[in-house]
This record gives sequence, structure tokens and C-alpha cells, in this order.
Amino acid sequence: MTTRTLTAKPEPLKVKLTEDGLHVVDTILWLDSHSCGELSFFSSATKTIKTQGPQVIATEETIKILEAFQKKPNALVCQYNRPFSIGRLKMELLPSGSVLGGASLFVEKDSTRFLYAPCVQSQKIPSIRQMQLKKATTLILQTCHPDPMITLPNRKKEKERLLEAVARSVSSGKYPLIFCPPVGIAQEITELLTEQGFPVSVHDHIFRINRVYESFGAKLGNYTKFSLRYTKRKVVIFHLPEGSDRMSLKRPLPEGPIFYVEESSTPSNPPTAFRDVAERFFVNQTVSGSELKEIITTVNPKEVYFFGPYAKRYSEELKGVCSSVKPLFCNDQPTLL
Repeated sequence: MTTRTLTAKPEPLKVKLTEDGLHVVDTILWLDSHSCGELSFFSSATKTIKTQGPQVIATEETIKILEAFQKKPNALVCQYNRPFSIGRLKMELLPSGSVLGGASLFVEKDSTRFLYAPCVQSQKIPSIRQMQLKKATTLILQTCHPDPMITLPNRKKEKERLLEAVARSVSSGKYPLIFCPPVGIAQEITELLTEQGFPVSVHDHIFRINRVYESFGAKLGNYTKFSLRYTKRKVVIFHLPEGSDRMSLKRPLPEGPIFYVEESSTPSNPPTAFRDVAERFFVNQTVSGSELKEIITTVNPKEVYFFGPYAKRYSEELKGVCSSVKPLFCNDQPTLL
């Protein structure tokens, strides 16, 4: 008489969207959670963290930038393309191509392979590892731009337009104040202007992040740290603290026209109610909707999940790129194949 051993079918992974990142259900793994759970993968350092938060999985570059924000997380530092395991989860960090240290997370468990890629950039950026992808059964993407069908302004042309505007302003004796995101865009602009010989000064916060970029090989040129008292006749690169009221600033601004560099073509509020924005420029850090189609094709998933403020619209507009395209909402727990 032959005895058969019945093998239990592996339980599929489930992911839950919360107001503080995503949680891989029945595991200790969270995705971009800043305060929940025991262990959280950080895709980038574009947002700061709470002092007492979960242990963080991130690249060394991301951790160094967080430390420049004066945050010191309990970190598990991982390198790109070096697979590792936590329990039954096998994971690998892939370059996202958006900012220094930016990463996507590839996870395997039994027959499940999912790729969490919230902030990817397919266009080549100086000093940044180019985006990498892996084939997966499930792809999880963040919606960063309001309309997936609109082609975003060309990054190269926008940076050239910024250079021309700075040159016109400086030649007339007016040194502009450039507001921009402190991680990624600020470093691109620093390098862009110093290469052309413009005198550049950067806000203290950006100065510290620039130093991190340079410690990993970036060549940002000659610039100084901004001082309202001592900085004279220089282009100033500035940023707004996270969560600040964009209609007012506690400290006075230096003289000169305000240039505003944004990440999407939807204009946001000006940085101060007392000065108008002279010119706006759009330099995106993440891919457009049309580029997302190419990413989905490369990953070749059976299902795609979108999360973020425009998840429903993206799911409707891109429903034909994969057999299953769905939005993620809080309290949803879709099964990952």
C-alpha cells in the first residue's frame, strides 16, 4: 500500500495599502512606511522619517542622505543586485534611476515574484545608477503625475531653458533664487550651473545633501553654502522644508527673481505670498504615463497595481497593457499571484 504525502499549497502574498506605506500581509515587511511595523523598505530619501520608526532596509546612499536630514534610522544597509533573505522572503534591490540611492524592491516567495517600483526614472541622470527592472508576476507602481496620457516636458529642454533664463537674469545684474526639491533635482541644477561658470550658493540643507552626492563620486563643481548676510551676487538654490506653508516663509529671501523648478506640469503654489514666481520649469524625477507602458512591457507581469492619488485614473487609462490592471486603495488586500 502506497502512502501519499499531501503538500499544502503555498499561501499567496497579500499587500495592503495604508496611510503610511504598504504592508506585505502576514510578514514583517512594510514598503515605504515611516512609522509602522518592524521592518520597512525605503525606496529613496526624498521624504524624511520619524526618529522612532521601524528598522529600515535601504541602500547606503539613502541612509547617508537621511543622516544629512539629521535622521539616523536603525538601518539594514543593502547593495544593489545583492540578493538576501529575511525568513521565507528573498529580496533584491534594483536601481530606480531617479535619485542617488533610489531603489525598487524585487521580492520572491514560493511562486510569487513581485516588483515594487514606486519612483522609477528611465532617462539617464548624471551620477545616478540607471534604472533596472526584472520580470515579475506582479508589478506595483505609484502614480506621481495627474494625467497618464500627457507627455511631460522634455527634461533636457527644460534644463536648457533654465540655463537661458539664468543667463538673461545674471546679465541684467539680477541673480535668481531657484526653488526646487532638495534631493535629486537640486544636485542636477547645482552641476548644471557650475558647469557653465555661474557663481552658485546653496541652502544649508542642500549643501549637506550635495556633500553626500560628492562622497559617492558626483562632480557638482564649485559652490558655496548660502548665507543671507554674506552671500552676494550668486545664483541661490533653495528649498522649502517638508510640510511648510508654501505661502509664507519664516526667514527673509534674498533679492532677485524667483524661479520655480517643479516635478510635474501641474503648477503648485508659489513659495511666498510676497514675491511672484518669475518663471517655472518642469524637471520630472519619475516616468510619465507613456513611459510606464514600456516599463510594464519589460517586466511582463500578470497583474499591475497602481497606488497613489491618481491610481483609479491610471488603472482605467492603462487597462489594456496587462491582463489585470487595478488600483490599490486603503484596506484593500489583493492577492499577489
